Amino acid sequence: MVTNKTYEYGIKYKVVKINKDEYLMVPISLESGLGDGFEFSTGDSIIPIANERQDLKGKYVMDNVYFTEDLEEIYDYGDDTDFLSSYFYDDYKDTLYLVKVDENDCLHKYEIDLQDYEKVEYDMTYHMAKDKPAITLNLDQLNEILKNDDIKDVKILLNKYKQKLKEFENFNKKGVTKVSIKNGSIESFETEKKIEKVEKEKTKKAKVQPYGGVEVTYEGLEKALKEKIFGHDEALEVIAQKLYMNYTAKEGETVESILLVGPTGTGKTETVKAASEYLCIPYVEANAADLVPQGIKGISLGDVIRELIDNAGGDIKLAERGIVFLDEFDKFPDSDLDIKQSVRGIILSFTGGGIVKVEDETSNFSFNSKMTNKMFAGVFERISENKRALGFGVDNSYKGLGSNDDIRKKIIEKKYYSQEELSRIPIILGYDELSRDTKKNILLYSRLSEYAKKKERYKRQFGIDLVIGDEYIDTMLDKLDKEASGMRNLNNYFLQSVNTAEREILKNEKQKLKRLVLTKDTLENPKKFDLS
Repeated sequence: MVTNKTYEYGIKYKVVKINKDEYLMVPISLESGLGDGFEFSTGDSIIPIANERQDLKGKYVMDNVYFTEDLEEIYDYGDDTDFLSSYFYDDYKDTLYLVKVDENDCLHKYEIDLQDYEKVEYDMTYHMAKDKPAITLNLDQLNEILKNDDIKDVKILLNKYKQKLKEFENFNKKGVTKVSIKNGSIESFETEKKIEKVEKEKTKKAKVQPYGGVEVTYEGLEKALKEKIFGHDEALEVIAQKLYMNYTAKEGETVESILLVGPTGTGKTETVKAASEYLCIPYVEANAADLVPQGIKGISLGDVIRELIDNAGGDIKLAERGIVFLDEFDKFPDSDLDIKQSVRGIILSFTGGGIVKVEDETSNFSFNSKMTNKMFAGVFERISENKRALGFGVDNSYKGLGSNDDIRKKIIEKKYYSQEELSRIPIILGYDELSRDTKKNILLYSRLSEYAKKKERYKRQFGIDLVIGDEYIDTMLDKLDKEASGMRNLNNYFLQSVNTAEREILKNEKQKLKRLVLTKDTLENPKKFDLS
């Protein structure tokens, strides 16, 4: 179990103020020390960790702070701390951040990879980005800005480029969409027609389309969830809210992870599937308890990510905005195997938005999970107060799991995860056991109900009304309770009961049959039904 973490590494950034609400964070060194989420102590100084506007008032700020145990899991290089920290810094030394501060003083960070600008053969390129003039500078031009400690000099240079952008706007009005400058002269330019051709090619390669061909909205997502999942309306509203905010987040903005806790068969998995289908984003599901470290026979987190990328048509950037759903998230704490604890550390780093190194014989790349939707589920049996007791007068009525904070507290008390580890998952939602009435409504009305699907199809294809009475429903629900089966078996029970009757419908398709009635006897003997 990964606990008692004390030693940390982080990147120290120089803060350059551009204007009232915009800053640059420029990486200057790797620091070791201790952090508490708000400040980072290096022994001889205390540096704020970038969280809000006031943290940017000083000359330096810390960001990308990791425990050594996390780095060992991310890079899989054992406990060679010097080598590990050097490798970690190499990943960040060429990335600076443009930081924008919103009206709530929250920070929104946008990555700028200097290596991308080293490849620019021109001094600068002016182009249109989202219908606004933009500029791309090469490394020399960026260094010209960053080497200045005097804010006035920085502003002079930025104003120079701002003036050039205004000049480019005049070019754009004449149909010019891109101008490249080299040695102070125009080296090349592109016109509207060339860009239109590129945009058409991009359109052909689109991987996803909006749900049902309509625009994705929060209300639409909530409705799509509630049409399929019954009995958890409050939880579904929160899930719709958080996933929609994740879906619409821009690079550097917060993406929140979600943990669903509750008994088997209450709809946790179907909720995540329904959300991915509505949002039409890449989705992958895996059993967290089955994961192993990379290089060991079995399924690793790297394999899960490869499958997500495959589901995204090979587009890594699209996959990084998809959904990774890990079920049985409660199983790690019950294993003393070092191999499982190693995976636990990797998953927790992934949950916090870390970089996942994916390596095998055919591929070697990094997957940035900062913007990935991380969703988890588990029964967490020890936190339930619903132990069945025997005896006259014993109250066996179901007691709900409680609020986000209640469930979080119970998970910590029962030693599944520590408070520090759970801090990476801000949203925890309870899926309580379903009432009998809710199960009945799922059978009759849910878009996931096989009965509802068959009823609609029989009417469309054969003109037959499919009818099930209260006795049929009560007998089916009694069967579920007796066998302690979750709702996932409800559809199986129904399909087994209707199979024989469906064959009779097909054999007599030319007859004008109007009605198929299934009774409680049909559940015991599928040959007993009324077809007329």
